[in-house]
Amino acid sequence: MRIILTALMLAFATASFAQNDFISLDKQNYDYYLQGDYKNLKETGEKMIAQGIDYYFLRMRLGILAYNNQKYASAVTHFTKALELNSLDTISRGYIYSSYLLSGRVADANLYLGSLGEDEKNSALKSIKEPELLQIYLGTYITNSTTNNLNYKIVDNTTVIYAGIESYLSSRIKGTLAYTNFRKTGSITQSSALARNNLNTNQNQLYAKLTGYAFSGWEFSGFAHAGFYFEKTTSGQGNGNSQKQINGEYLGGIGIAKNGFKVRTGVNISYSNFGSSTQVRGEGYLTYLPFGNTNFYLTTGGMFQSDKQWGETYQVNQEIGCKVFKFLWLEAGIIKGNSFLYARNQGMVMSNSLLIPATTIYGNLHLMLGKQFMLTLSPYYNQNEIYFWDLTSNTRTDKLTYNAFAAAVKLTYKFK
Repeated sequence: MRIILTALMLAFATASFAQNDFISLDKQNYDYYLQGDYKNLKETGEKMIAQGIDYYFLRMRLGILAYNNQKYASAVTHFTKALELNSLDTISRGYIYSSYLLSGRVADANLYLGSLGEDEKNSALKSIKEPELLQIYLGTYITNSTTNNLNYKIVDNTTVIYAGIESYLSSRIKGTLAYTNFRKTGSITQSSALARNNLNTNQNQLYAKLTGYAFSGWEFSGFAHAGFYFEKTTSGQGNGNSQKQINGEYLGGIGIAKNGFKVRTGVNISYSNFGSSTQVRGEGYLTYLPFGNTNFYLTTGGMFQSDKQWGETYQVNQEIGCKVFKFLWLEAGIIKGNSFLYARNQGMVMSNSLLIPATTIYGNLHLMLGKQFMLTLSPYYNQNEIYFWDLTSNTRTDKLTYNAFAAAVKLTYKFK
């Protein structure tokens, strides 16, 4: 009997101690929440959860302050747990949607919204329409070359004008359509070895891509790009005779991407028929967002290509980006390689000329103009290589290097 009484007293004392410990930790945790002290809130919250103390309001506090501090991955984790503890909660679902959206995972935000019934949405989520037209953009890119080390021009200038549109075709399929006009003027002059080789080009390009979102975090895409141009060639005999030739070239490919809060990666393969040859290439990238948001990120990428006539070439690139103000992002990057007759960025960039951009250094300034307009300004430095190409015997000689400076402007309008 005495043993039973002793056990009951110990159990009562333990329960009383645990209750007092819970009250103390809960008060501490709530005070930190009211103060907006995320660091100490997180510490006490993790301590409580480790002791088996887990309840709806604790997860809501952790989720809200994680969200306010742009810790979107943690916010989604805590709000998801809050929903397990209270299935009638609609506030957490609103925060989960916004966490995906503000971390740059727009497709996952739309997928999450589409998975909810009307009774599971709060008033803010109910007011959001199904995604339709996403954005339209218009831009230009102008390059002006310098003289090379032999003191003569190779390419005078390049002008690119482009426009595009992105729109949802259904809740899980996004379409992209873009048009580009590419103009290049100039010729190799004052060289006894190369005589005169006309480089004037006027090319029209059309790009299309379909992106599917079957599962959260995953993207599957198919893309195609076609270029049509007149090419004027001038006789090397100096008799002034010239001819115009219509050329059409294309590429097609498929890709897959995985988007997380801190790591985003993707690969794609494509086939093209540039320059009276054929190419097969593989491309990949890895983006690391150390804070789980778009305030700071690093991207490493590369492309390896096998050309039927010209062999194997490559490009590698590195980019860093950061948010400076609420309305301003800055990016800087470098691209190096020996590729020509190539494509990058899931076929969006189509370079079907024999010009080799050995080194490209660039910057991007993204300026938000209100809630729906974004202006992008981009300076470039290019170190290009060019040869005298013999397309009959598939040989190249007389390597020349020249520098070019470029500037690009792009205006994007995002629909609400």
